[in-house]
Amino acid sequence: MSVALRTALALYPARYRRDRGAELAEVFADSTAGSGPLATAREALDLAAYGLRLRTGLTDTAIGGRLLAAAAPLLAGALLGLGALPGTGDWRTFLVADAARAGTDLPPARLAENIAVLGLAVVPLLLAVAAALGAWRAARSLGAVVALLGAVRIGFAAVDLLGPQGSGWFFLYSAVVLTPHLLGGLLLAVAPTGPVDSRGRADRLLIVAGAAAGFAVTRAQGGYSTRNLMDGWWPAALLLLPLLLVLFAARGRLLPAALGLAVLPLTAGFSLLSLWGQVGGLWPAAPLALGTALALVLAARLLGRPARRRSASRVG
Repeated sequence: MSVALRTALALYPARYRRDRGAELAEVFADSTAGSGPLATAREALDLAAYGLRLRTGLTDTAIGGRLLAAAAPLLAGALLGLGALPGTGDWRTFLVADAARAGTDLPPARLAENIAVLGLAVVPLLLAVAAALGAWRAARSLGAVVALLGAVRIGFAAVDLLGPQGSGWFFLYSAVVLTPHLLGGLLLAVAPTGPVDSRGRADRLLIVAGAAAGFAVTRAQGGYSTRNLMDGWWPAALLLLPLLLVLFAARGRLLPAALGLAVLPLTAGFSLLSLWGQVGGLWPAAPLALGTALALVLAARLLGRPARRRSASRVG
């Protein structure tokens, strides 16, 4: 057994490896017979990726994978709505315009940062088009690109933090603003290749619905501008409502859960930042966070209980 195959199989759950390890090794040997090192590495990576999916419950038969697959069209639309037509008064408009005007005659670090800024304005559109055409493998790859570009921009913010003019507040704010790209792109990247029961027209309608939801919640948060940090109950609502929708997955209600999962990356970070500002720091917020977590756990159990009873009655 080759090193690549042993490494890939090590990522599978032990029971699955015992039951089907020999079969996987045989299929791997057949598919790589006479292949070059690049083709063998690709097969090993595909095999390893499925092992990770089994371990994390992200296959298209597990509830986590089914939820991500159902959320994929909504996520593709939400990432588009996040950046589409931000508005003439939106600071993101000026950021993109400055990056576009800067050209390429720049220091390497500044050029890379500008490319990341422009990429986050363009790649979500390409992603939505790929999803609308049913090219879900390409859409997943573009989701990974969105997450990578978000991580690159957070990295540049971290570099600025270490400089003489570094600001911890600005770094925190930058990370919060880029969280939707980072989490949304990552969730789409790890979703199963094609949405469960994928249908072209239905998927396109979900992409449009996701874009509308993404645009609406971004507008509601003032385009993530520090001048629009929210007060009152609004940030709590934008945080808790998507979480409560996600809990519907406990009853097998994937559509509302998928909508919540698609919206949550766009609202969680900015809502938490706004709540943190209202209560005055981390420690004053701890009792509120603990109480909310307990309430969500209770809600998940209450939502899941009828589904378990129905399952038990069908088995009986």
